[in-house]
Amino acid sequence: MSYPLPALIFDLDGTLTDSKPGILSCLRKTIDAHGIDYPGPLDHFVGPPVEAWVLELLPNGTHAQQSELVRDYRDLYDREGWSNNSVFPGVREMITQLHYAGYTLYVCTSKQKRFADRILDLFELSSMFAAIYGDLAEFASHRKEDLLALLVRECGLSKDSTWMIGDRSYDIDAARANGIRSMAAGWGYGSKEEFAAADAVAASPAEVIALVNPSYAVLG
Repeated sequence: MSYPLPALIFDLDGTLTDSKPGILSCLRKTIDAHGIDYPGPLDHFVGPPVEAWVLELLPNGTHAQQSELVRDYRDLYDREGWSNNSVFPGVREMITQLHYAGYTLYVCTSKQKRFADRILDLFELSSMFAAIYGDLAEFASHRKEDLLALLVRECGLSKDSTWMIGDRSYDIDAARANGIRSMAAGWGYGSKEEFAAADAVAASPAEVIALVNPSYAVLG
């Protein structure tokens, strides 16, 4: 008995590309320029929307100060950070295999859409995806779960046969909030604790296609 192939939605940072070097470099330069004393590691800021981590960096700042920090970070990322990036080993092969096997692929990322488009174009991956959803300044909400809900609704996806694949708890929580399956990208930036809530964990890109096999989606 055959089953329709599920739709696969991928996160970008930490799932398709290793964007951490560019993000952290720009973030460190920006907070230093603003005189913010944050001596600890910045790794946990990779993943959530900028609007979320600015509240942690400037909890007592005015809205104007927080907005200025966001603007300066994005301006710097626009100039130099976005290209300090690379495709994770095995990801290009995974995406190509899934695409030619007939799976419909999407991207859902908290990164601004203009950066997501630029990065995927740089690595010649854009053509593999049916749609790329990124954050936009005009959105009322910048939460991952709301962006994912928009993608699912506008693309007419069936929640029963859709997977969200990402490396952080934000991806897993967004999938759960929208009633779709989640798969942790074990090669990314997330921790085992974050992966515990996922429906499946792929240790490498090569494992993804086996885990989303329709028979697994029905019986899993």
